[in-house]
Amino acid sequence: MSARSEQAARPGARLWLRLWPWICGASPEFRQAARMLVSVSLSDIVSRLAHLGEPAWALITAVIVTQSKVGATLEAGRDQIVGTLVGAVFGAAAIALSLAGLPKMPVFACLLVPLAIMAAFRPNLRLAGVTLVVVFLFPASGADPFARPIDRTLAILVGAAVSLLVSYVVFRAKARAQAFEAASAMLLTLDATQAAVLAHRMAMPDVERLNDASSEALKTLVAAVAEAKRERLGALDQSEPVLVRLGSMMRRLQSDVLFVARALDETLEQEGPQAEPIAALLDVSASVSAAFAAIRAAMDQEADQRAHAPEIGTTEAARLSASLQALGDHAGPLPRFTLEMLDRDIHDIVLALKPDRKADEKAAA
Repeated sequence: MSARSEQAARPGARLWLRLWPWICGASPEFRQAARMLVSVSLSDIVSRLAHLGEPAWALITAVIVTQSKVGATLEAGRDQIVGTLVGAVFGAAAIALSLAGLPKMPVFACLLVPLAIMAAFRPNLRLAGVTLVVVFLFPASGADPFARPIDRTLAILVGAAVSLLVSYVVFRAKARAQAFEAASAMLLTLDATQAAVLAHRMAMPDVERLNDASSEALKTLVAAVAEAKRERLGALDQSEPVLVRLGSMMRRLQSDVLFVARALDETLEQEGPQAEPIAALLDVSASVSAAFAAIRAAMDQEADQRAHAPEIGTTEAARLSASLQALGDHAGPLPRFTLEMLDRDIHDIVLALKPDRKADEKAAA
């Protein structure tokens, strides 16, 4: 390449380097629009390369199937393919019956009835009736009456297949990052709950409201992990063992914090309505906050960088155990027992976050 051509290419390269971060950080709406445009364009190209007579059906299918998430695209593509194949079989039967001399509209009505019944019980088969209309009511004008219906069915299958491929390749939703972000948000709420419970005397209705906020974050987390499993073609439990266990570990932390709140509330109620928070729990609360902050840092790093600092949270977990040992029985047996459950589950998460633990779990799998 000459020096002049290199100089001409550099502005384009610089422009691309500037645009790429903006494209990667674009809004979900922009990313979905880009996915759909790519799906439609590729469907048209593949249909023409396959010499399909009516590529428009592939484009229509691409618009219908392409969704914002891989899981939704898989579901829509599956419904489109299954419905198309069922409708194509019924359409071929309708064409054969019509060629045998039976009146066209009565044949269509008789075959549409079972498709309507199937769609009532299995909504994912509703496209079968549409396919029957497409392949039968708009017959081929050539010598082969089955040529055009077959062409239309192939075009629909092309559109669905291309949409699935684009969903995996172009601006794939970052379900993995969303899962760790939801875990970080949940830890923030759990930290606020435990601090209010241990350092102050919070009424249980207020605790329940914070617990509801944690439950919403947990729902987002579980949905993101399920989406990540659909996005990953391989086994997620081998490549991302922490991500697979994240929902169950966070659910246990939520239960632990709620149990601590209830145990402490019951203990203080026995001492009377004017009972003050137990001063000895302040250090325990600070230790729990430090452990939650360390785990949150790991979640944020996993969301942003797909990795976290080694041995993160180890020091904070050890500090929490030391605080509980120093606490002794000053808070009563029931709060002490629930706090030990919380301590155990925090240690479980910290252990799961260790890099060597990932390697050990991969080897065991």
